[in-house]
Amino acid sequence: MRATWLGLTGFALIAVSYGLARFAWGVMLPDVMRDISFTPQLAGMLSACSFIAYCLAILAAPLLSARAGPRLPAFISSLSAASGLLLIAVAHSEWLLALGLFIAGLSAGLASPAIAAAVSQTIADTKQPKMNMIINAGTSAGIIVSVPVLFWLPGGWRMACTLFALLALLCAFPVWRILPKEKLSAQSAPLPGFWRHRALQRLMAIAFVSGIASAAWWSFGPELLHRLGMAQGTISLLWVTAGAAGIAGALTAPLASVIAMKQIYRLSQCCLALPLLLIAFSQHFSWWLFPSVALGGAGYVTLSGVLLVWGAAATESAPATGVSALFFMLALGQVVGSMLFGQIYALTNSGTALLIFAALPLLLVFAIRKQHRRV
Repeated sequence: MRATWLGLTGFALIAVSYGLARFAWGVMLPDVMRDISFTPQLAGMLSACSFIAYCLAILAAPLLSARAGPRLPAFISSLSAASGLLLIAVAHSEWLLALGLFIAGLSAGLASPAIAAAVSQTIADTKQPKMNMIINAGTSAGIIVSVPVLFWLPGGWRMACTLFALLALLCAFPVWRILPKEKLSAQSAPLPGFWRHRALQRLMAIAFVSGIASAAWWSFGPELLHRLGMAQGTISLLWVTAGAAGIAGALTAPLASVIAMKQIYRLSQCCLALPLLLIAFSQHFSWWLFPSVALGGAGYVTLSGVLLVWGAAATESAPATGVSALFFMLALGQVVGSMLFGQIYALTNSGTALLIFAALPLLLVFAIRKQHRRV
């Protein structure tokens, strides 16, 4: 029963910190750009604020978990999501938006390592990959919730952010009651030391480039679709399709018993490139966009799940640190990707930017030579 409650609590925290506090920004971006006028370059920099905060938080999270146990960083994650979303809700300038996105971005960086540490303390070793995959799929649940709220709730994106903040605050109560507060001395190794860990080096490079590629969709997807002349309702449906398909990430662990994890990784990279390629060659709405963005959403969540499992397995004595190292590089790539895509988009056109970014995951298909011995 304790494992079930931990799974539900972790799933909810990931849904709030990733789906609402982090990725909901992408779908509300066109409306925010209309209300608070700014350029694509500035949109890329604003998106980068969230990813920068994520990088900083994920560096601090393992040390905080080691010293205070998983409960405290997870609790702070809920509070930062709530406060950041409230700031976004009341923002009337780019600076306040940047501050809100930064504070909200801290949430996801604190959540993943804390949950990984809690799972390693509570769940049997053989069941940890499956539990981590299920919890990681909470990202999709948050995205699924965000779209109808943003589309139908009176008051637009400002009222939606207020509601998201309330949900984040409510999440703090089960986090405080369910997550363990005990610390493990094995988790006290500093993150920079593991950057020299041979088993992590190739994985960190893969995570970084994957982050660059994923920023094209998660930071600019709805804006690109809007510029193709699509109605907001269609854009919202495409976004929720991408989010809903990400639930497939929960099936990664069972699927790994049939297909090798490195093959799942390769499929996820191909799926990540597919919607970028289709949008690059689209001049108007096509029904093919629905299956392509679904595969893209499933590919991203599955890829992050694979990195989560590989990171935890590569640093068995400190799973939170291994997860943090790879998720840090994924987010660092998204910082670079958001700013880089905004610049290429403004200087050339969306098609050129999308083709460049779609090439990255296709090249990464060949980056894995062998699996870690446990995965």
